[in-house]
Amino acid sequence: MSDAFVRLNSNPDTLGNLPISNSAIIVANPGVNFAFDANDPDSNQKSKFFNGQVVVTQVISDRLYFQGYYSVLKTERRNTNGLLGIPFQSESTSIFDGSIHTANGHIDWTPHKTNRITFGYEFEHEKLGNEGFTPTGTADFFTNAYQSSNTIYAQDLIGLFDGKLQFSGGFRVQFFNLKTPDFSLENAPYTNLTLENPPNAYTFDGSASYYFAKTGTKLRTHIGNGYRVPSLYERFGTFFSTFGGEEFVALGDPNLEPEHSTAFDAGIEQNIFGDKARLSATYFYTRLTDIIGFGNSAPAIGSTLRPFGGYENQKGGIARGGELSGEFRPTSSTDIFASYTYTNSDQREPQVGGTGILSTLGVPENQFTLVATQRFKRFWVNFDFLATSDYLAPIFSGSTFNTYIYRFNGNRKADLTAGYTFPINKDKFNLRVYGTIENLFDQEYFENGFRTVGINGRAGVSFGF
Repeated sequence: MSDAFVRLNSNPDTLGNLPISNSAIIVANPGVNFAFDANDPDSNQKSKFFNGQVVVTQVISDRLYFQGYYSVLKTERRNTNGLLGIPFQSESTSIFDGSIHTANGHIDWTPHKTNRITFGYEFEHEKLGNEGFTPTGTADFFTNAYQSSNTIYAQDLIGLFDGKLQFSGGFRVQFFNLKTPDFSLENAPYTNLTLENPPNAYTFDGSASYYFAKTGTKLRTHIGNGYRVPSLYERFGTFFSTFGGEEFVALGDPNLEPEHSTAFDAGIEQNIFGDKARLSATYFYTRLTDIIGFGNSAPAIGSTLRPFGGYENQKGGIARGGELSGEFRPTSSTDIFASYTYTNSDQREPQVGGTGILSTLGVPENQFTLVATQRFKRFWVNFDFLATSDYLAPIFSGSTFNTYIYRFNGNRKADLTAGYTFPINKDKFNLRVYGTIENLFDQEYFENGFRTVGINGRAGVSFGF
């Protein structure tokens, strides 16, 4: 649960003399060829968040049990903007109210110690509320959209040769019901809609592994497919515009098709030094088709115009690469984890029209992580470091109304956390006090043109029982 208030910034913008064509990659130089996000003195967001869950478990026999849960996720955001700030500002208020209710029940059956089977059913109901207000009231509107789904799923886990050889396989079938939204009588961003339910989703997943006890080696592989139905905001989202009159215009596409993906990975793990260390190598391949992206130029939806672009189906792409990692426990109180990941990610068509750039934007090719934890009885300290190579990202120009591709330097971020646990009533309860210094080296880093926060700290207290 949370209740927050934040002041918002303007979006990054281009600066200086821009290339004639947006096919050239611009090396990002803050304050010279791009302006990072600036404080907007009268733009803010109030938000509320709640997530709750109730779980019930019933043991029927030593081989059979039932588990069910009901969960609620509710969010509310109220964005208010005034006349101040850059580059084009006007007074408006946008409210986004969303909720997801999920009910799930499944049975776990163990017919034999080598086999466990799961059958389940899930119901999900999703709601999006979107309202817009202006000082004059002439552009006010509301949208209420609803979507629900029914899902059945099953999984079978098999372990042979004392668990050395393991197989798992599962499937999931999901049926959707997209209801006709409710719109205000005046200023509705969408009109004359004819909707169809999303296609049924059929997803499968399988994995296998074998552990060689003598050498401490494990071989593993996994394959599966994915499916994502468009969110209600991607179907019915809006944007406030001051060009050609103050109005809320459509960004979504009610007729979006779902996303599809296929993923495969295979790897090897090796225990060394008497199981005090583990090395791992993994190859992965993911293919995305019919993805949902944002286009700067989007077609109209019937009589509904989308003059500032919007969500659309795109052809997707592929990502393949490898990861090397190691876990080390030199002592019983010391844990060290390090990994290196190489990702080659390309699109089937450019994400920004006219650029000809097929590399996936926002994804660095190289990434390194290091996490080290040291415990001294009830005191502990943790060091977390992330380093990435440079990456490409788009910035929309408020002067040319075109989008350009910039090359940004990679991240070099370190966090240091320490804490102490106080026992209460002979360890029946405990009080944990901790503090974190983020961005320990005070690196200046821009994420898609947004300047990230410098060195900062926070402290907290938690109670356990």
